[in-house]
Amino acid sequence: MASRPERSTREHVSQETVERVGADLARTLDAAARRLLERGEEEGVDHTLELVVRGAVQTVPHVDDAGISLVMSDRKIESHAPSTGRVNDLDRLQDQLGEGPCLDSIGQEQRIVVDDMAAATDRWPRFAAAAAERGVGSLMSFQLFAENGSAGALNLYASRPHVFDESTADAGRLFAAQAALLLHGAQRVQGLHAALASRDVIGQAKGILMERFGVGQARAFSMLVESSQSTNLKLAKVAEWLVGEAERRGAAG
Repeated sequence: MASRPERSTREHVSQETVERVGADLARTLDAAARRLLERGEEEGVDHTLELVVRGAVQTVPHVDDAGISLVMSDRKIESHAPSTGRVNDLDRLQDQLGEGPCLDSIGQEQRIVVDDMAAATDRWPRFAAAAAERGVGSLMSFQLFAENGSAGALNLYASRPHVFDESTADAGRLFAAQAALLLHGAQRVQGLHAALASRDVIGQAKGILMERFGVGQARAFSMLVESSQSTNLKLAKVAEWLVGEAERRGAAG
């Protein structure tokens, strides 16, 4: 009979932990959103990643280090906003060894929890041993996003083993889900700014060609497209070169 109240108390404490972490998470993301709006486009995705990692370390219980691993189009892993040099080293090791929990989370699983890194050598023989030597006791890795050929994982590290219970994992998953939305929004904004910048430089290049050769907009655009195809450069790069060349001529004259 005595076991029921004890089990109920543990469940109650776990729920309180999730609610507290949820409140902290809401404040963290609200502050991040305000900073992004205040700073505008100058900070971009990298600054957002730093906010995500900092918030995870401050918010999720037992987390000592954190970082975000991104898989690029050439399948190379890049470490972004690592909280310490150890995190960057662990990402580099996974990239070199081709094994590890972050890779599995990005490519196969939504969430990976490693209770004892030293005992995980059956799954990742080389990486687990190297991580344990570097003081990693346990780890949680969450798939952060996977779209348009890109993928990422939010990785949370603890120095002690067996500290991530189900309630802590729920808190990490909640943070990863909300952080993914924030990151996706920042990437969309960055992509929009890049598209607008490309449109502007292409417009300037068209104007230069129209004035120089006495042609209309359609013909000027066709000239840019033909130059792009013959040089195997993106249209925006050709336009940037042309605008730069016109500015250099103007400065020289």
